[in-house]
Amino acid sequence: MANKDKESMMRDYKAIFEKAYALMNEPIIEGNCGALCGYHCCRRTEPDGERLGMYLLPLEYEYMQVDKAKELEVHTNLIYDMPPRIKKRYYIYCHEEEGCLRDFRPIQCRTYPFEPHIENGEFSLVVEKNQIHACPLLSQPEIWRPAFIEGIYEGWLELLKIPIIKYFTLYFSQERVENANVLMQYTHEGWKDSYEKDKC
Repeated sequence: MANKDKESMMRDYKAIFEKAYALMNEPIIEGNCGALCGYHCCRRTEPDGERLGMYLLPLEYEYMQVDKAKELEVHTNLIYDMPPRIKKRYYIYCHEEEGCLRDFRPIQCRTYPFEPHIENGEFSLVVEKNQIHACPLLSQPEIWRPAFIEGIYEGWLELLKIPIIKYFTLYFSQERVENANVLMQYTHEGWKDSYEKDKC
């Protein structure tokens, strides 16, 4: 790739990430969701003292977090299980002194509990059955703000313009289908009928 083309691609990817961050900046509910669970998913350590962090999306570190993430580990596919085309992933820790830099929080923080999903060529947002966090909001989707849902949906449509992120999404979507790991699903038409029936 010529230098000029590479520079243009880098500008495009940066713009995509910035737009996605802006779209995904809506709170999930009115008020502070952390107050419902004692900030369970925002904690820095497990009860046994083990430090907690999170993975960034492919290219998210390079375009959005390189000057924000102070503590991180680089996990490679030589040691960790990753999609074949992903050679490394950045695992970052929250700032110890500054706390949460909310304006620069990663995609995973912005989009929980949604995951991007592509099946039969159709994009949707899903909530997985298998959850690490016992989030009380999973049983109260009726209080999720429409602006949050739409912002996450539109933000992912932006991110999927980046080929490696689309590949990443397709890989985990297939894994999710094989394991029947979908609890709820939101499409461009709204919540799927099967979920709407479950709510009634």
